[in-house]
Amino acid sequence: MDKILLTAFLTALAGFITAALSIVKLVNEKESKTSEYRQSWTDSVRSAFSQLIGNINAQATLSVMNSSMFDHFVHWKKEKPEKEESQLVTDTRKETIRISQDKWSQGIEAYRELNQQIYQGYAHVRLHFKPDEPTFARFENKFDTCMTLLGELNSADEKSKRLQLKEKIHSAANEMTAISRGILKIEWETVKLGEPAYKSTKKWSVWFCVGMFVVLVTIGSHAIISYVKTPASHEVASQTETK
Repeated sequence: MDKILLTAFLTALAGFITAALSIVKLVNEKESKTSEYRQSWTDSVRSAFSQLIGNINAQATLSVMNSSMFDHFVHWKKEKPEKEESQLVTDTRKETIRISQDKWSQGIEAYRELNQQIYQGYAHVRLHFKPDEPTFARFENKFDTCMTLLGELNSADEKSKRLQLKEKIHSAANEMTAISRGILKIEWETVKLGEPAYKSTKKWSVWFCVGMFVVLVTIGSHAIISYVKTPASHEVASQTETK
């Protein structure tokens, strides 16, 4: 009877272990795939962050350059030629004005294209996050600050004020970079440590192994004790029969 119960117990135990291992394998495979997706998401949002912040800094620099070219263009346009000025100097002046006007026009077109890229980049970044994501709210606020400063920079008349606004934009962009690094660090820590379900499965797997080790040691000890006692009981029984 003991052998039958022991056989049934071991069979059930083997089935239970097989089922548990299958569950653990499925959970680990699923969580591993989730970690892969999370890593891909991290790489994508890192690229989106860097492009957006880089474009904002470039836009501030380009705005200052365009304003400076416009100031030079207006200055040369208003400057009256001297009476003794030769035709060559006059032609050179006209050519300089034409070139500065062309560069200013090209700068304005580049500004418009870059402005479009900024808003497209911002939309790309936002699509990586859920609505009202707390970790992304600070980034959104800094982006709004940068765009407000860019608007002020475009309408600024004094060179000193433009430079001050440019530095403020670069400072706000640096804060956006710091916020981005914090977001990426949180995601990296999640990838490194594993998904919650994976960590729970790992924890319970360790405890399950410990429990199974205790059970196996107990069964083994019981088997050894039974094996040692069996010959002795047979010897006592044979001696009794002889008497």
